[in-house]
Amino acid sequence: MTHTRRLLALTCAALAAAAVPAQDEAAEPQERAAVTQKLSWPDDRDRPVCRVAGTEYTLLDLLQHIANRHEPRMLALMELPTGAAYLQHPRMASWVRQFADVIALESEARSRGIGYQDVEDTLGNALKKGFEQHLEGYVERRARSGSPVELTQERINLLLADYQRDFGLECEVRGWLDALVPAVSTEETQRLRNFYDEHPQWFGGVVTISQIMIEHRDPQTLELLTGDARREAYSKLADIEARIAPDGSNFEEVARLLSDDERTARNGGRMSGIARFDDRLPAVLCRTAWRLRDGQVSPPVESAFGIHILKRISYKHRYYVVFSDAIRGEVADTLRRSEQEDMLFGARERRGVQLLY
Repeated sequence: MTHTRRLLALTCAALAAAAVPAQDEAAEPQERAAVTQKLSWPDDRDRPVCRVAGTEYTLLDLLQHIANRHEPRMLALMELPTGAAYLQHPRMASWVRQFADVIALESEARSRGIGYQDVEDTLGNALKKGFEQHLEGYVERRARSGSPVELTQERINLLLADYQRDFGLECEVRGWLDALVPAVSTEETQRLRNFYDEHPQWFGGVVTISQIMIEHRDPQTLELLTGDARREAYSKLADIEARIAPDGSNFEEVARLLSDDERTARNGGRMSGIARFDDRLPAVLCRTAWRLRDGQVSPPVESAFGIHILKRISYKHRYYVVFSDAIRGEVADTLRRSEQEDMLFGARERRGVQLLY
């Protein structure tokens, strides 16, 4: 099973117990028949990795951003023999996605008169929170493995440096969202009540879906496919869309035959127990699934794993929650998470985010 399939299969195993833009072939006049165009340094320093608001950003722009805000040695690390490991690691694809999101969110902030200096504390808090959770998990994993660790200041500093390098961009995205969408006060009774009344299914409800996934990224590096491999992926997508009956009645059979996610394909692509904000799945899949009606089939949507088509099978309310003081905190957190999700997806659309790697 490929790297991409393994990642999604792990998610789907736990569950089982934004539309893809048209691809412009003319945008890559030198497209090759190779599966991907592997990154190398310094040869590819000027290779575009994403496009935001019509501006292309290169590999050098990405690494320089990490050096400026998260890991000062980033460019120096690229010069070492081990530098290639960063370029071929699946994390590079995540960095590109997060870098594009940061650019889009910073642009949104500037349109509101908010600059980087205005949100440095908020960004720092997001990093602090993320690292504390990471450190707690690290200690627990070491204890479970029978190798408990003493957290000296030196060790903490080393762990923090690694965390900032690997997850600094992810925390930066969270920080910008925190800055643009502040926390909701539990004292805003009417606002919370209105939100609860508009989304009662989100509190205690889950959906069951079927999915078809088409791999359009390299199974090892998660880099976007190029050349013939890319054309084959989109040809397969078109073939699948043509095979699905208008009423979705044969969706599960098509999933069994053609989905690239082997684990879910065996069960007709079925995934159960998906909450509205379910951290086991990419946000775009939860968002899409909950916007469908039972029996409805979605247009293609793209995640970090591939291109997905979803069919919502059913909705189930597991337990009923009455609006009261006891759930004010949960409602406030859910409202903020909903608004932050809208902000991120909206920023991507308004700023024309396009991933080129």
